[in-house]
Amino acid sequence: MKNFSISSGAFPVQLLVTAALLLPVTAAFAIEDCELNKESVNPANGSTTAGKTGIMKCVDRNSGKLVREQELQAGVFMGVRRYYKDGVLTKEVNVNERGNMHGRSREFAPNGQVLRDETYVNSNVRGLVREWHPNGAVKRIAFIGENPNEKAAVKYTSDKQLSDIECADKPLLAPHANDAALCGFNGKPSQVQLYAENGRLRSQFTLLAGVRQQSTYFHDNGKPETVEESGSKQKTRKQYSDTGILRKETVWNMIEKTAVIEREVEYHESGAKVREQLYTLTEKDGRRQNRLVSDASFYLNGQPRRSEKFLIEGKNDIKEVRNYFDNGQMSSLERYVSEGRYLERPVGIHQGFAQNGKLVRESHYDERGRIQRERSWDENGKQLSDDQVYEDGSRKAFSK
Repeated sequence: MKNFSISSGAFPVQLLVTAALLLPVTAAFAIEDCELNKESVNPANGSTTAGKTGIMKCVDRNSGKLVREQELQAGVFMGVRRYYKDGVLTKEVNVNERGNMHGRSREFAPNGQVLRDETYVNSNVRGLVREWHPNGAVKRIAFIGENPNEKAAVKYTSDKQLSDIECADKPLLAPHANDAALCGFNGKPSQVQLYAENGRLRSQFTLLAGVRQQSTYFHDNGKPETVEESGSKQKTRKQYSDTGILRKETVWNMIEKTAVIEREVEYHESGAKVREQLYTLTEKDGRRQNRLVSDASFYLNGQPRRSEKFLIEGKNDIKEVRNYFDNGQMSSLERYVSEGRYLERPVGIHQGFAQNGKLVRESHYDERGRIQRERSWDENGKQLSDDQVYEDGSRKAFSK
C-alpha cells in the first residue's frame, strides 16, 4: 500500500484514515500520495523524511492532480511551500524551521495572475504589500513597519479609481504609489476622492502631511452625509440627511492630549434644534475629567423643553432639572443627587408651576431623599393643601 497523508487540520492521522476508509468516495477527506526525490514518503511518518533534502510533491490519489509541494532541508520542513487547486498553483509561501511564515508569500488567480505579494518575518507581515484584482489592475499597495506610525496604504477599484487611503507620518509607498503627493507631504494640501466599486463617489479628503484636515462622506444620491474639519484646537463633525438638512453637530477639544467632546447638537428634519449637550473639563478627587455639564432639549417652535445642569457641590454630583411649557414658561424645578450611573436621590424643594407662572406644587425632601412635606395651590395662588408626609405614606395637615 502506498504512503499517504490526509489534509484536514490537527486530527490524529489514525482517526482520519479510519474515517476515510468508512466514507464513500465523495467524502471531503482528500487522500494524498507524496514523493521526495522520486521516493514515496509519508509526511505524517517522520522516519520516511528524516535527514532528507528536496521538494516533496503530493498529489490527490483520486484525480492524480498536484495538491502541494513542500521543501525539506535535512529532514526539516522549511523553505518554500506551494498549494494547488485542481493542479493550478494558488499560493506560494516560505516558512522557517519553526514552521512560521518567513520570507516572500504570493497568492494567484486560476489564470496565473498574482493576487497578493508580501513578505513575512516570523509570521508577521512586514514591508511592502501588493494586491491585484483578477483583471490585473492594482487593488492595494501597503507598507507595514515595526511600529504603528509606519503603516500606509492605498486601495483601488477594479476600474483603477482610488477607493481608500491611509497615510503614515512620511511617504512609504514609492515607487508603487505616490503617497507623497496623495497625503500632502509636498508642502501643500492634497485633495483626494474615494470611489465605490460601482463608481459612486464615497468620500473626499483634504490631507496635509498625512493628516486629514477636512473629510466629506456622501449619501448614495451624492449629497454630503458627514463633513469633518480638524484644526490644532478644535474638530467638528456635521451629519446631514440625504435631503441636505443638518441633523447632528459634534465639536471636540483637540488641545488636550486625548481629544475630548465639547458640544453635541441634534436637529429635527425641519432644521430646528431639538437637543444640545455641553461638556467641560473639571477636577474631581484629584483627577481631570471631561463631564457633561448641560443637557437641554427644545420644542420645534424653538422654546426650551427641558434643561438638565450637572454641578459638583462638595462631594456630591447634583443634577438640577427644569421643565418647560411650549410657551417658554417653566413648569417644574427639581434637584437630585447622583448615587451611581442610573440611581438618583431627590433633595431640597421640588416645585411645579402653572402656565401663568404661579407656583402650584411644592415637595420638600430631606438629605436621604425622603419626602417630608407637600404643598399645593390653585392657579390664582390660593393654597389648597399643606401636608406633613410620613414614611408609610400617611399624612396630616402641617403645623408649625
